[in-house]
Amino acid sequence: MRELCQEGGTGPLTPTGAVPGHRRFAGNVPIDTPFHYAIAGVVHEGQWEAGLGRIDTSGRLVRDTVAASSNGGALVDFAPGLKTLALTVGAGWFAATDAAGAALGVSVAAKQPLSTGHDAVASGLADDLVTVRRSGGWVNLPLAALTYKNAVGAYVVGGVLSCSSGTAAAPAISFGSSPATGLFRAGTDILGVATGGVERVRVAANGDFGIGSTAAANTRLLVRSSDSDAMQVIARFQTTNVAGNDSHYLTIAADPTANLVQLASTGTSAGGFTFVAGSTERLRLLAAGTLQPGADNGQTLGSASFRWSVVYAGTGTINTSDMRDKTWRGGATAAELHAARRIAAELGFFQWNDAIAEKGAAGARHHFGLRAQAVWAIMADEGLVDPIGADGRPGATPYAFLCWDEWDADGGTQMRFGIRPDQLALFLIAGQEARIAALEAAA
Repeated sequence: MRELCQEGGTGPLTPTGAVPGHRRFAGNVPIDTPFHYAIAGVVHEGQWEAGLGRIDTSGRLVRDTVAASSNGGALVDFAPGLKTLALTVGAGWFAATDAAGAALGVSVAAKQPLSTGHDAVASGLADDLVTVRRSGGWVNLPLAALTYKNAVGAYVVGGVLSCSSGTAAAPAISFGSSPATGLFRAGTDILGVATGGVERVRVAANGDFGIGSTAAANTRLLVRSSDSDAMQVIARFQTTNVAGNDSHYLTIAADPTANLVQLASTGTSAGGFTFVAGSTERLRLLAAGTLQPGADNGQTLGSASFRWSVVYAGTGTINTSDMRDKTWRGGATAAELHAARRIAAELGFFQWNDAIAEKGAAGARHHFGLRAQAVWAIMADEGLVDPIGADGRPGATPYAFLCWDEWDADGGTQMRFGIRPDQLALFLIAGQEARIAALEAAA
């Protein structure tokens, strides 16, 4: 590359076009990539400079380091007038390349001569010989003394395989594509199994077997499969659980003292069992078959990302409506009633997309209801809630029948709109009642 230039000074110079028979810097030299340059005056022949520079985003030659110049090795204050800008190779690069080549020649000379004339094979035999360097000479080593791949693709180890202890993060015996998964020595005569750099299984010296515990197994685990489906687990029973009930219970946990999951007596006159997780009672099953949460009004059944598909019940749900638990605001405003009438007009039939995908449009059943985003848009249009943003997220709302959830899953953010149909239905009834009252008054 060689171009003409008319500018002067000690700063960047702007190329104005290629010298005949040469190429331009633009499109051929990457932006801000260092290269050796040479500048030679044409009008002012006594001015010249060579060094290391780059082409900036404006297409100018930036002179970063001067190797030699007509100004005693310093930046030249070029006079305006015709000059040439060229991409070249500095003498220092040739010297460094020659030195590297000489060092490589010395290293190669000390290696075993190449044997490219021999046949290439994909496996080895036990009596094959491998030539290796020992001290100042060469010796032949039987392949059986090494680990080698035989004709059937198996890697043969000629002696006892002795490994370092390793750790859970770096098991002594692992896999090429999963170096954090394998076997390691967790302690004296203790075998550990790790996946993803975390210990998952431990076998103690006496044969006790622990799963998910970094502590030495302190009880024997027996898994019996005398028939196709049977599995019997023998575990330790204790007499006091984390909920404070003095009764026998079974702990299923990584550490028997952590009580991550428990089946325990409820400690009530009704009897039954409690399910304890994280040292807190989460679920209670009474002897009569009644299933209760671990605490009053503190847990959900399912979530936005893990929903129940169908709930079968003999009667409807009972929602608490005790006036002593409420701070009453009163009836709906005119804007709210107008929104209710507009929402009622949105009621219609629909089919679920997953049902269409499974059964086809003709087989998927028609449901009757609303689209949550449409309800939200009407409420926002009436000035009652903040609108849905360009990112699909809604603004703030004081109305509990408008629901929205967001969670992380599958490497990204998922979100879902919903409604509380019981409250929305009552809201629509209020709007309908106000409309009927207005018609009756007008009559």
